[in-house]
Amino acid sequence: MEKDNEFTLLKSRSSQACIRDGYKFYAAGFRQIFRYTWPLAIVFAILSAAASALPVLVSPSLLLAGAALALVSVVLLLYTASWRLHKRQLLQKAEIKPRLWLRHLGMVLLVGIFCLFVVSVLAMLTCLPTFIMMAANWQSQMGVINGDPSGMPEYVRWLTIGVFLLAGFIQAYVWLTFIGPTYMLRGSIAQREIERKEFNTKKHINNEEKAIVYRP
Repeated sequence: MEKDNEFTLLKSRSSQACIRDGYKFYAAGFRQIFRYTWPLAIVFAILSAAASALPVLVSPSLLLAGAALALVSVVLLLYTASWRLHKRQLLQKAEIKPRLWLRHLGMVLLVGIFCLFVVSVLAMLTCLPTFIMMAANWQSQMGVINGDPSGMPEYVRWLTIGVFLLAGFIQAYVWLTFIGPTYMLRGSIAQREIERKEFNTKKHINNEEKAIVYRP
């Protein structure tokens, strides 16, 4: 994929081009990405299923603990997936100092907000079965608290866990859509900094040459 000029890492792009080329990169390389990250997706599915099960199957008071576990699982997924894809040379490295992200903060925010919007929409669509199972379990628990017998069969608990695991596995590849646009964003920032340094160097040389020419 890196041989295609469309997916060249070190290329000055606008934020819209980073988003467009990033999603194209993810779609074009999905087979390879899946091959290298499916074990990570399984681990993420287990962690996210545990995060969903804590407030649903254990106790509603564990809602914050479940949310914290879900956040940690997302961070670990994105970090380990990026590391693995770099190790497999599916992604190329572009070293950027932290302060440079601040210099290009507008582009970073635009790409990040758009990616979060896409993830939110896809998450809402793919998590509908999870929301249904959560609602059913919470309704049953509220009935038990009020003194009513539980109307949920025993197998529903295992069905709920299975739904959480399947949804978590799908969610892994929803979150991994971040990789493409942020990869192109990193390359664009690196290339812009290279071009800026070259421009400043040429400007400095030209100024020195002019000083020599006009020196009395």
